[in-house]
Amino acid sequence: MKSRTIIIFLILPVCFNIWVGIDTTSGQVLGEREPCRQTESVFTIVKNDIFCVAASPFHMSRNSVLRLASFAALNCLLIYGFDDFADEEFGIEVDDAYFKSAKKLVTLGEVYDRIGSRNVLIGLSGTMLAGGIIFNDKKLLNTTRLVIESAAIAGAVTYVGKGLTGRSRPYTGRGAYDFRLFKFSNKEEYRALPSGHTASVFSMMTVIAQQYDKWWIKIPAYTLAISVALQRMETRNHWSSDVVVGGAVGCWVGITLVNHHEQKPRKTSFRPNFSGNRVGVSIHF
Repeated sequence: MKSRTIIIFLILPVCFNIWVGIDTTSGQVLGEREPCRQTESVFTIVKNDIFCVAASPFHMSRNSVLRLASFAALNCLLIYGFDDFADEEFGIEVDDAYFKSAKKLVTLGEVYDRIGSRNVLIGLSGTMLAGGIIFNDKKLLNTTRLVIESAAIAGAVTYVGKGLTGRSRPYTGRGAYDFRLFKFSNKEEYRALPSGHTASVFSMMTVIAQQYDKWWIKIPAYTLAISVALQRMETRNHWSSDVVVGGAVGCWVGITLVNHHEQKPRKTSFRPNFSGNRVGVSIHF
């Protein structure tokens, strides 16, 4: 029992890395494009960002395809071998000793749920925007836009995914294998996969963690994201595989957007310089 409990905490970050296709040695992400030019209009930048995320699956390397296949296989194992167990232990047997440490995080997720994903986005982006304007911080302003974009794109992806899969939520009592594929039902009880709350919070927190690569930012950001995922399971709104896919979608969108705008270092070059009766070498860096 204890070993299974440990797996539920280890499996989330592993699946996220597999989904977004991160090379842990280089930090590269599939579908990376040239950084945007600062002279582009906001509309053009947003349009290019959406295209970048939409096109990224079509630019996968062989490694990324293998990782995506591994993620799909792992999620199938979750659905057919772990979802029922996780729902029973985490959602019903609320006093299980092995889950007490994880349940402490649920309280934070409950606060997020009461506020609502949309209100969190408005409050967070509004605060960041105000700070960027007051302190004339271009990076903070850019991060604000990326946070809004990532949440919107992740929301669109999960909306379509829910309609395609039509999976029953745990509280319906229909079991982990009940799907209404391609029905696009608007009934909430058939919109479990993927988790929209988890995708939204992971997309926003991933952008912030990637933009400000400090442990004291990353730890709180991902702690909040994981707490939301656990809360969605504790309330029996989602199966464990739902939150894994939701978190993966959020990370994929967030990292793809950040890398799309990351300024690449310029290469140093040497060029001959002829001017009148002078001969020299110019260095460009």
